[in-house]
Amino acid sequence: MTPFLSLKPFKMHLHWAISRIFPVLLCFACAMARADATAEVEELIQNKQWAQAQQRIQLATKQNPASADSPQWRLMRSQIWAGQGQIAEAITNLQALIQEFPELPEPYNNLGVLLAAQGQFDAAASALTAAIQARPNYKLALQNLGDLYTAMAQQAYNQAKNLNQDKSLLPLPSPAAATTTSTNTRTLR
Repeated sequence: MTPFLSLKPFKMHLHWAISRIFPVLLCFACAMARADATAEVEELIQNKQWAQAQQRIQLATKQNPASADSPQWRLMRSQIWAGQGQIAEAITNLQALIQEFPELPEPYNNLGVLLAAQGQFDAAASALTAAIQARPNYKLALQNLGDLYTAMAQQAYNQAKNLNQDKSLLPLPSPAAATTTSTNTRTLR
């Protein structure tokens, strides 16, 4: 007499479940661990704990070497370098990110901020404009571009103010075009 339930179909279903569902769960768990590490590094960066953030990134990339090449991790690494004063490394990393992922606005934005801090206003404006072209509603890049234009206007205003105080300079010539406030209505008819 055969038993009503057989273990053979059960084993097949168990094998199917393990071979199909377990990898999905494993990937989900790895993604969750990576998300936790990302959130932790972002928090360390926000708190300007550069050394701890760098150590956490190194630990996470040892655990998952494939994550080292992700744009998000490379962007965070450039923020850490900039925070530690390694501006040249940060700029080089951001330029490489821009070459590989021109559709991402964040590297353009961060590059623009670093260039503006170095006084390279034209290059910074170009990078921030590229960030806005990549994502027109990118609020942070728009704010940074506005701040940059404000700094450029302040610099131009200070230069003009210093020119008026320097008596050794020749006065500016009068404008070539003259303006008038009256209208000759006879010539209009």
